[in-house]
Amino acid sequence: MEPRYVDLDSNMRPVGNVALDFRADADHLADMIQDQDLQKLEQFGGAEGLIQSLVTDVDDGLSQGEVLDNFSRRRAIYGANVYPKKASKSLLSMIWDALQDRMLQILIVAAIISIFLGVFAGHDEAGWIEGVAILLAVFLVVSVSAGNDYSKEQKFRKLSEVRDDKKIRVRRAGLETVISVKEINVGEIVLLESGDSIPADGIFIRGFDLTSDEAPLTGESELVRKNEDRPWLFANCRIMTGTGSMICLAVGPRSQWGRIKALLDTEQEPTPLETKLEDLADNIGKLGVCAAALTFVALTIQWAVQIVRSEEAWNWEQLADLVDFIIIAVTIIVVAVPEGLPLAVTLSLAYSMIKMMKDNNLVRHLSACETMGGATNICSDKTGTLTENRMTVIEGWVANKQFAIDRGTVSFINDIASLLAEAISVNSTASVVINSQGQREYTGSKTECALLDFCSNILHINWDETRKRSRVEKAFPFSSVTKQMASVIASNSRYRLHSKGAPEIVLAACNYVIDENGHRVELTDALRRTLEGLITDLASKGLRTLCLTYTDTRESLENIREIPNREMTCLAIFGIKDPLRAEVPAAVEQCKRAGIIVRMVTGDNVLTACHIARECGILTADGIYIEGPKFRRLSTDELDRILPRLQVIARASPEDKLMLVRRLKTLGEVVASTGDGTNDAPQLREADVGFAMGIAGTEVAKDASDIILMDDNFSSIVKAVMWGRNVYDSIRKFLQFQLTVNVCAVVIAFVGAVSKGESPLSAVQMLWVNLIMDTMAALALATEEPTPALLERPPYGRFDSLINNAMWRTVIGQSIYQMIVLFTLLYGIQNFEFAFGVIDPTNHDLKNSIIFNTFVMCQIFNEINCRKLGNDLNIFAGFFTNWIFILVLIVTVVVQFLIVEFGGKWASTVPLNLQQWISCVVIGFVSMPFGFLLKFIPIPNDKPGERLFDPESGDGLTEEQANYSSTSGSSGVPHVTASVSSSSAQTALIQTKNDLLKTQVEEEDIPTTTITITSIDNNNNDDNHNNNNTNVVAPTSSLNSES
Repeated sequence: MEPRYVDLDSNMRPVGNVALDFRADADHLADMIQDQDLQKLEQFGGAEGLIQSLVTDVDDGLSQGEVLDNFSRRRAIYGANVYPKKASKSLLSMIWDALQDRMLQILIVAAIISIFLGVFAGHDEAGWIEGVAILLAVFLVVSVSAGNDYSKEQKFRKLSEVRDDKKIRVRRAGLETVISVKEINVGEIVLLESGDSIPADGIFIRGFDLTSDEAPLTGESELVRKNEDRPWLFANCRIMTGTGSMICLAVGPRSQWGRIKALLDTEQEPTPLETKLEDLADNIGKLGVCAAALTFVALTIQWAVQIVRSEEAWNWEQLADLVDFIIIAVTIIVVAVPEGLPLAVTLSLAYSMIKMMKDNNLVRHLSACETMGGATNICSDKTGTLTENRMTVIEGWVANKQFAIDRGTVSFINDIASLLAEAISVNSTASVVINSQGQREYTGSKTECALLDFCSNILHINWDETRKRSRVEKAFPFSSVTKQMASVIASNSRYRLHSKGAPEIVLAACNYVIDENGHRVELTDALRRTLEGLITDLASKGLRTLCLTYTDTRESLENIREIPNREMTCLAIFGIKDPLRAEVPAAVEQCKRAGIIVRMVTGDNVLTACHIARECGILTADGIYIEGPKFRRLSTDELDRILPRLQVIARASPEDKLMLVRRLKTLGEVVASTGDGTNDAPQLREADVGFAMGIAGTEVAKDASDIILMDDNFSSIVKAVMWGRNVYDSIRKFLQFQLTVNVCAVVIAFVGAVSKGESPLSAVQMLWVNLIMDTMAALALATEEPTPALLERPPYGRFDSLINNAMWRTVIGQSIYQMIVLFTLLYGIQNFEFAFGVIDPTNHDLKNSIIFNTFVMCQIFNEINCRKLGNDLNIFAGFFTNWIFILVLIVTVVVQFLIVEFGGKWASTVPLNLQQWISCVVIGFVSMPFGFLLKFIPIPNDKPGERLFDPESGDGLTEEQANYSSTSGSSGVPHVTASVSSSSAQTALIQTKNDLLKTQVEEEDIPTTTITITSIDNNNNDDNHNNNNTNVVAPTSSLNSES
């Protein structure tokens, strides 16, 4: 089939100085990609033909004229890269959904029957009023509930828009520019690298080792290598390795992902806490059904007995009483079922998500908000998270010459400067882009940006021009396994391979160096030791170290399959400073006070890692560090023994992070972990909460994460912990409030119905109480702001009970108080003339109005009580800054006043005088001092959730206790003692520490410390035990931060 061309005349509109002669039809391009039809591609003339047909340029991208015109003509023909959104539900549709509740439907039917009997059967001259009032109350309940749901959905849609707004690099008007994926056009030249999410459908133009994960589209887990034979690239798939460029051919709904997305109808899944609370609500609801059934049976029996005793002739009006009983029973169920519990969770999460955005936490998965509150471990990267990710070369070694930027001018002969500029420029994926403000800024790895800056400002050589002169023929992207990357360029009749990476790995492959005259000379053992000493010195200062090497070869390009591990020439070693974020030490200290263990897991040199870890307070005097290769060789038992004091893993691979996260989770810890690279995706998914870097993170890492740190800052993680704990506390506050209302409302309705033949609370009144305790209380208690005090207590952990002993104390205590008050009023209100005046015992309307008003006042004041949990005595802390809570209270009081004073037969109330109002308010107010006194009642401590160890003591789950304490021996060498409580544990620990630390000494030539392992026989007492001492050599710095 021949390609279909669009009408040329309609598309020859000039834009700037360019006539847009589009020669490819949008649907035809989309069909070609869907069929992956190479024959159709050839009919266009391949990639080059498509580039011409779409009026673009492989090197310059779309023209400046189109940029100024905002691509209006191009988008009119090919569309924009925006997917059609599922229409949001209207408020009316949500009200309709709320009316699908079975109990409400029964209540509505019963109310309609009540109206019918009142109007046509003459049951009561105002019998229809109660039915209408019930219908109005039901409508009010579902309207407010639907309004909350509508507001929540609108907030989530806004957050989704922010979450889906990803960035991508493109070429426009000859410059690299970072834009939103929503701004991508057909014909756009997109630059791709490992970790990017492909923004639209297109074809491969050029690149190195480019592979794509097409599982989101095909379900196949195999990576697909992209080249001229397999050029198809699909939207929403991810680049896993390599670098390259593509031309976009189909965007938005015409892309393959757009076509699939149009068929999807995804709903927000309930979070674990929502599921748990729904189960709790179901169980409470079952109790309510039982109470309602008993109430209906009791009322029906009394009704039947009265009819039999009255000996009156049967008339159908008497059925109206049965309808009333049904209404009362169903209303009890409506009140008893705490549907506000899940609502409180969603409200709290929605509120928290909006607020967390201001704290630079973009929440991708709702469950992360609540889970983060229980975090017991944080496994953090170093670069960019603990440090500023503002890299600067400050000292190093180039061509046998050591330099320091702050100690005078740095200069090299031209040949060395040119070779160094070439090594920096071509073996790099960093570049300069134009940001949204039109300013030039670096993009890519901050380490590489520091080298480009060194090239421009120290060598005074234009790296961009150098890069353009030396085209890269082959590239080996950075690998977390090899810890290096390389690029191959043509050099005269040979190929030159430039490599850079971790000095201890890259330098080991070198047999030569460049001397100060630019000559290639042999790397002697003495010079190698000097360079290794320099690397150690730079790393011990907390500098990131990097080694640049190269080699010339006459091998063909096809035969260069890997980075050589010998015969390389060392060109330079750089020490790059990345300052510690000023706020990090305080944030780490906050975590410690909060009972959270912070561990650094980094790919950096062990000395650099330890230096930074000590600066920010992660590595303490009794802490342990380890390198990745040694860490992954540990057995499970050995790992469990060092985990309580393991604080730093250096030279770590993503597999090491995954191993650590999995083991911590297995041992009952709630783990948060950070990551930025493509290879970090598995451990981000494995962690209970995965944090991806918003600035330095790849799209693959972001897609695998639960929360995106928009500022890449560790202190933002601490804020996420605080918000997570606040969500959990908000739910607990609401839970203890609602359980109290549930118990009292159901008991008073049931007992009153059984003993008095009617419920003291009418159906309309109970629906109003239901509205107070479900929707309005959820709104009030779920929107409390977090306070720093939340970080002054241990985490609740994975196995903590949702309702703790302090909450039961409040629920039981307040329920007892309220039931005593309500039963006293129900059976003996006439005895309290001093409070309510003289009341006729037969005046049920007045008595029930007082009971109803007192009950509501108790809930209003108890709602203030429930703002604080546990033994927190100041219930007014932060009260006057929470305007939502105050507004809810004001609305509740005003509506309650209107119902009592003007509700009449609609609400089964009569007006109260001032004395009666004051008495109701005072009785309600007493619940506050009563709640204050309740907090002095001693209760059993809650059983803590299971944890691997106590962060304060370092105790493990097993008998072993590895409590490392640093003391000073007589020789002046620090002496470290480890107590082990069994001989078997002693042997294992000696072996572990010996393998782990002695190897480290041998490989790194680090000053050593003697460790004395003391075996303690548990069968002997303190005065009579045998000590068996064994010495193990260990690096001083691994155990003593002062050494």
